[in-house]
Amino acid sequence: MAIKINKKLEMFSTFDPTKESKPVSLGNLCKEIEERKLTLPIFQTYIRWKVEKSIDLLNFQLSGKAAVSPISINIIENQDLAVPQVSFIERERIDNEDISGKHSVNDGQQRLSCNFKAYTDHEEFKCIVLDITTGKFMMNTGALRKSQIPVGKLYNKDPKVFTQFLKDHKDLQVFEVQDLLTKIRNKFMGYYYTVNYARDLSEEEQREWFEVLNLAGTKVTDVEVNLTEMLIKGVDFYKEYSDKFVEKLRESSLEQLIVFKATEVSIPLAALNPAYEVLKNKEHKSNFSPMPSDVKANLISKLDKEDIRKLFNMTLDALERAVEFIEENKLKLPDRIDYLTYLLGAFVFLGNDSQISEKQKEQIIEWYNNVEFSKKDNGERRRYFEELIRVRYI
Repeated sequence: MAIKINKKLEMFSTFDPTKESKPVSLGNLCKEIEERKLTLPIFQTYIRWKVEKSIDLLNFQLSGKAAVSPISINIIENQDLAVPQVSFIERERIDNEDISGKHSVNDGQQRLSCNFKAYTDHEEFKCIVLDITTGKFMMNTGALRKSQIPVGKLYNKDPKVFTQFLKDHKDLQVFEVQDLLTKIRNKFMGYYYTVNYARDLSEEEQREWFEVLNLAGTKVTDVEVNLTEMLIKGVDFYKEYSDKFVEKLRESSLEQLIVFKATEVSIPLAALNPAYEVLKNKEHKSNFSPMPSDVKANLISKLDKEDIRKLFNMTLDALERAVEFIEENKLKLPDRIDYLTYLLGAFVFLGNDSQISEKQKEQIIEWYNNVEFSKKDNGERRRYFEELIRVRYI
């Protein structure tokens, strides 16, 4: 019996994507970002490096013995196939009518963002300096040493900024030092990245390409996909909600309750669950408790933008009310975020505008003073929330 041959194999055997590659200097790549020729697919909006990771890259480009891995770009020719795009640093939405001809960076946005921030002396990079004595980039949040130059001055797009900094710092005017810094600057501007190009990839193809290239690194999580769906609707989860949530904690000197950076997303996101049930007029289900393991980003992202913003406002108002309740009744300060998120959930169910009775207040205080979250499993924590919100029936 003859072997059946897949019809696509013939096409695969003759198409060589490696021919769609070329070297491009960092100087030119940064110019293309500045001109908004280079953009990002919207599903990468919330993927960013910390400063420490950027310092690692700057040092590798300076002293590494191998080239940095290639950049992958999808050239948009047919805008009907294109994923929505955002600008590089500000992550501003680009009008769909303007995306034809854009070069969408599918892999390498963190590396390019890092270099562009150095190129433009970005505020986030004010703390990064090259130390000539130690021979590497490092973080310095204090006064500059005479052996240091900020990366935003060294790699600035305007050569006058670099030369002016040298003029203002006599220790750097020594010929040997000045000559060395000029060579380092020129190396940066002329540093070549290999850029691999594809054309008119679908969103599914772009995600697959991105994740194959990042198997050992950054992956687009389901939550990031859901938050991106909100962004496509015009709702910025971070600016409109989670940043405000964390800021309210900070104003009340409770920011230490956010123990890990990653929970700055999961905790505020889970805190939306009670508001979702109230908005949808649903009976409470135990797996809709305001705890990170019960996050319902997929459901919330499917709401229209007006309803998403209603959830944000209901939850932020309830958070403020929960903090005030603790202060007014002179309760012990919470040592876990659960005390606060459960309280705010109760106030969402009670209605943020309604006055609670004396009996309800006593019940909430008794619950608060006696509940213990430490070393409890999810089932027990869900029961604690169910017990608390029964107060609405008193």
